[in-house]
Amino acid sequence: MRPILPFALALYFPLASLAEPPVRLPGLHAEAEIVRDRSGIAHVRANDEHDLFLLQGWVHAEDRLFQMDVSRRRASGTLAELLGPAALPGDVQLRTFGLRRAAERSLPLISARARAAIEAYAEGVNAFVASHPPPPEYVALRLTRVSPWTALDTVAVGKLIAFGLSFDLDDIDRTVALVSYRQAGAVLGFDGNKLFFQDLFRSAPFDPASTIPDALGPPPRDIRDQSEHDAGASELHPRAVEMGREFLENVRAEPFLRQMLDHDDRAGSNQWAIAGALTETGFPMLASDPHLALGAPSTFYPIHLRAGRFDAIGNSFPGAPFVIVGHNQHIAWGATVNPLDVTDVFQEHVVPDPSSPSGLSTVFQGRNEPVIPIPESYRANQISDGLVDHVVPVPPGPSIPPATLIVPRRNQGPLVQLDLAAGVGLSVQFTGFSGTREVDTFLAFDTAQDVTEFRQALPFFDFGSQNFVYADTGRNIAYFTGSAVPIREDLQQGFVAGLPPFFIRNGTGGNEWLPVQHPQPGQVIPFEILPQDEMPHIVNPPAGFLINANNDPIGITLGNDPLSRMRPAGGIYYLNPGYDFGTRAGRITRRVRERLAREPMSFEAMQSIQADVKLLDAEVFVPVITAALAHARRGDAPPPLAALAAGSGVAEAVQRLARWDTSTPTGIPQGFDASDDDRSGEEERASSSVAATLYSVWRGQLIRNVIDAHLGPLPKPPGQQAMTALRNLIDRFAERHGVGASGLDFFSIPGLALPPEDRRDILVLQSLRGALDRLAGGSFAAAFNHSTNQNDYRWGKLHRIVFAHPMDGLFSVPPAFGLFPHPIAPLLGIPKQGGFGVVDASAHDPRADSVNSFMFGSGPSNRLVVSLAAGALRAESVWPGGVSALPSSPFYLNLLPLWLRNQTVPLLTRQPDLERSLASVTRFVP
Repeated sequence: MRPILPFALALYFPLASLAEPPVRLPGLHAEAEIVRDRSGIAHVRANDEHDLFLLQGWVHAEDRLFQMDVSRRRASGTLAELLGPAALPGDVQLRTFGLRRAAERSLPLISARARAAIEAYAEGVNAFVASHPPPPEYVALRLTRVSPWTALDTVAVGKLIAFGLSFDLDDIDRTVALVSYRQAGAVLGFDGNKLFFQDLFRSAPFDPASTIPDALGPPPRDIRDQSEHDAGASELHPRAVEMGREFLENVRAEPFLRQMLDHDDRAGSNQWAIAGALTETGFPMLASDPHLALGAPSTFYPIHLRAGRFDAIGNSFPGAPFVIVGHNQHIAWGATVNPLDVTDVFQEHVVPDPSSPSGLSTVFQGRNEPVIPIPESYRANQISDGLVDHVVPVPPGPSIPPATLIVPRRNQGPLVQLDLAAGVGLSVQFTGFSGTREVDTFLAFDTAQDVTEFRQALPFFDFGSQNFVYADTGRNIAYFTGSAVPIREDLQQGFVAGLPPFFIRNGTGGNEWLPVQHPQPGQVIPFEILPQDEMPHIVNPPAGFLINANNDPIGITLGNDPLSRMRPAGGIYYLNPGYDFGTRAGRITRRVRERLAREPMSFEAMQSIQADVKLLDAEVFVPVITAALAHARRGDAPPPLAALAAGSGVAEAVQRLARWDTSTPTGIPQGFDASDDDRSGEEERASSSVAATLYSVWRGQLIRNVIDAHLGPLPKPPGQQAMTALRNLIDRFAERHGVGASGLDFFSIPGLALPPEDRRDILVLQSLRGALDRLAGGSFAAAFNHSTNQNDYRWGKLHRIVFAHPMDGLFSVPPAFGLFPHPIAPLLGIPKQGGFGVVDASAHDPRADSVNSFMFGSGPSNRLVVSLAAGALRAESVWPGGVSALPSSPFYLNLLPLWLRNQTVPLLTRQPDLERSLASVTRFVP
């Protein structure tokens, strides 16, 4: 029976403007509305879930249709049909990984309720497309039609998002590095194994902040340092390592995958919750800022959904229904990436096999297993020929394979490299290749009313590898890990067969993911997985707070050995080889503790912590710099060291660093800083800006002089691990004098036979001298015009961002069709406070050493703070852009200036508040 909604709407929606004719929408069950507030946020009100998600599809298409099309096509490997031949390499790689195939497996597994939701969503998208012209990108691409949206498109978009948060190919990078170190060490007389595990590719983080141990109180840290694995490399064919290197070169040629696999620019996030006993309101507070790619338009779409039990507001993904991160009237939740190891790369023995559909088989335990071909055909939009809708087939060729080769044993994963002459291939196994049901998790989150209902949704979160921090009006706070984690055959037997699972493994037997024999409740992944009770989690911890910023949630890696614990019933407990650098978690933990030691937490203090831009690593290393100058000035300092202290600019730079509070303001009037409204400290901010520049350039020089210079042509550790290696060397200098566990002396200087302390100080000050020379040289001339006046070295001229659009040019921000010009042209981008490893994430390569290498491209895709006071719930948020992707819309970039200055807008859920902030009302009728 269809409910009588118009009367109910008249009572609930007194702000409906009857002067505007309603939109007649096929498929709608009853009258509904989309109300926009002055921030442009859409508040969708409907009578039932079908109409709610139909209108969510409509409003997503209204504001973000091109973004949605890019997402589904990227997931499906058909982006070249939109953007042209340049997108073909990415299409080939995404077809190889097979997210669309995985989406087809997922669709039958999701609940009937979720299936109905995504089908209604597709109805809404297609209703909008049928009645409106395509957005401006299609005109530029000479396309007049947008393909109909399907439920499968939504599942594919979800797969793409979760893939970007959980897939990795680090096994290959690590294997290349380890094998290279072992080979070089055997020739040159150092221990290559220890060089990898103990010196450079350390599992231990830079800062030891750890979610659950910190929430339980301050227990003593068990800091051991003995991670080392001798076996395994001999099991790998030399071609496997070479092919791995070749494969990564191909993958990194595609911008989306390159950014996803970049060690120093990966999706992160911050989130924390404070118990009511420690807040001003007496109720919990929660902060969340997911860190994703910062592009144009923004990743998230803010939305408020209300129908029946539904009353959720927060972030949605264009292309999918529901609120993904946000709050309802009872609970709030945030999410950060937990880098769980759910991807393995295997060396396969591949042989010709006429009985196989592909003519090839892998050999497993002496038996042939057919490799299955998936035929592929590609098409590309011929933009340059001037014709409209000219999308043509692309014939197979050297870079366009006619088929994808699948190894069924690898969870239907692909064979990504093949050398048939050597009989060697590489395959990839990933939990996300299965059918999965993440949509059911978020559907349940949106209507959950307490921690029990929230927790019941977690088993549906099959892949995507997330930490969830939770708070509710019942005064509960909690932390949960969400994802299926496969159990490896050898680890479950209590040993490591060959190399650990974070390297390329031998796929001929002994290293398998165990087939499911003890299914967990509701499990769909076809392998044994860790039970929920063994996944990191805690509810209402004694310390009264929970903090996660992609750091180690249980402290397992603090001793530098990720395989050091056992499962309760036996077997090695393994989550991954390491977590984030840890400086964001360290700063948040410190600031939370400092605040709570003085007074209860306030809403504004939560926001202030989100905006923190102090460099925790500078707190560690600046004293090393100042001590080096002091040693250089002593009477008996060796001449090379004394000369550095007497040299032009070094002493001045050290004095600036010694006075610095480690903050990173832009220091220029065109820059965007959270403290812009406070003009009283301009001189101090200018001084800090210069110090931030000096330190950040020095940091890169020190990595090169201490770490890279001693490796020569050998693989270099990623930036975060290079910084962790530096700290380990400095912290243990009194004990080891700069000599690593490998036997390499990282502070050696050719031709200088000096005490270790002097050589250390020379390298520290040489790095500062080198930084000053570079800042005054050609590498930075576009910013500083060869100036040697250190006061000119303002951080905002280096630390900039361009919000890149898939079509770039005028569509990117800046210039945004002239609506947001480059503030300091000819330098590109927007000057923004922040830097490497700060809480307000805005990281660059720590090795950066030129004018554009300090730019950043990922960070808070949303900032949210919620106070869960019952009856007086308060939430404020902001996004890096606007709700709409249309330059003609008043909501195109309206929120970007707020985001740049760490300001927010209220999330309005109460009718009186919405009436006071009304921008428009659109009524819909069947």
